[in-house]
Amino acid sequence: MAQVVLENVYKSFPSRKGEIAFPTQTPSKGNKSDVTQQRTESVNVLRRIHLTVPDGEFMVLVGPSGCGKSTLLRILAGLEQMTGGNIWVGDRLINELPPKERDIAMVFQNYALYPHMTVYENIAFGLRRRGGGTQGEGIPNWVENLAVEMTKKLPKGLRVVTEKERAVNERVRNVAQLLQMETLLNRLPKQLSGGQRQRVALGRAIARNPQVFLMDEPLSNLDAKLRAETRAQIVKLQRQLGTTTIYVTHDQTEAMTMGDRIAIMNQGQIQQVAPPLELYKRPENRFVAEFIGSPPMNFISVKFQAPQLITNGDFRMTIPSIWSSALQKYDGRTLILGIRPEHLIVSVPATKNLPVKVDLVENLGYDSYISVRLIESGQQNLLAVNSLQVRVPPDRVIRVGEELWLSLTPEKIHFFDPETELAIYPKSQSIFLPFELS
Repeated sequence: MAQVVLENVYKSFPSRKGEIAFPTQTPSKGNKSDVTQQRTESVNVLRRIHLTVPDGEFMVLVGPSGCGKSTLLRILAGLEQMTGGNIWVGDRLINELPPKERDIAMVFQNYALYPHMTVYENIAFGLRRRGGGTQGEGIPNWVENLAVEMTKKLPKGLRVVTEKERAVNERVRNVAQLLQMETLLNRLPKQLSGGQRQRVALGRAIARNPQVFLMDEPLSNLDAKLRAETRAQIVKLQRQLGTTTIYVTHDQTEAMTMGDRIAIMNQGQIQQVAPPLELYKRPENRFVAEFIGSPPMNFISVKFQAPQLITNGDFRMTIPSIWSSALQKYDGRTLILGIRPEHLIVSVPATKNLPVKVDLVENLGYDSYISVRLIESGQQNLLAVNSLQVRVPPDRVIRVGEELWLSLTPEKIHFFDPETELAIYPKSQSIFLPFELS
């Protein structure tokens, strides 16, 4: 087990004709040639990655497709070379180490099992490959492995069984017991279900007893029910083993339910690293606020009038006084108001409420989600998106085309700067956060 530290990690690829790269540095003022040169030199997949994963932590990397999370995992494993930066595992700098010397085990999205080997052989393969040089009386390691392989189908008395092979056998059977797959050891991968294959891939990684586990979307090939079961099993195993784990997914439900902390990535950069509830209740920017939460947060452009008034067309609402000082510099300017679907409530007609028309109703049994759009008023509408998502109780019957009024829960609103899209927070968070931030 070990702490993992990434210091200013970059990854770039040479750009192809017509491809635009993200600039790696700010061009000099008024010098457009700087930008042009950067765009034709390389495509930056990862930029300024700083991340510390303490010993024993379950860290989840989450973000949309193409954000660089799998590339970062492959760089950690040594399967891809980084352009710049440092990676530490424990007290070792592993930048130049080959994959086999990094003491890192990786579970791939497609399982990567050997189809001609049994479950036992798949788990044992990595254990037999470890070490090297000579064993016992100066016998080369490959000779021992060959002797074991050639005699394994003979009667017990004629098999070659070395001390190393006895240790491998004990380790494989312990892992099989841990994963509850003792009865599967003699099967081939083609004789297993998707969930069973995933357990074999996990078992192969666990058997090596590495310092770090890397998991690249290991549940994406499973159906919803099996995904939930395996998700719980992985979390339980990680807590039992206490191994530092970095888990990549694009599914925010997996991220929120599995990770001790979550790193949100977008366009090759880490947007925020925090525990799940902190990400949900205190996002650092609009991207994080929209990405975390299902359905995502709604955004409405409003005008702020000091000390506590926000408006949008005929909509007028007085916000809590705690916002007065934080929003003072935005007096007379436009802000982005964020409100989650569960914090919009079907209410009565009033200027402090939003008039909407229902476009879509999704009944899930335990909840209902409705998509609505603001009813146009005589003044210009400042809605930041085309529609709003609202979560309503399942016993509230709502029909498509129905007109409603929605009230906003004042204590649950968020504000974002319209230019930087960074979140704005008042100095005191006591009424907004019912938990203590670490």
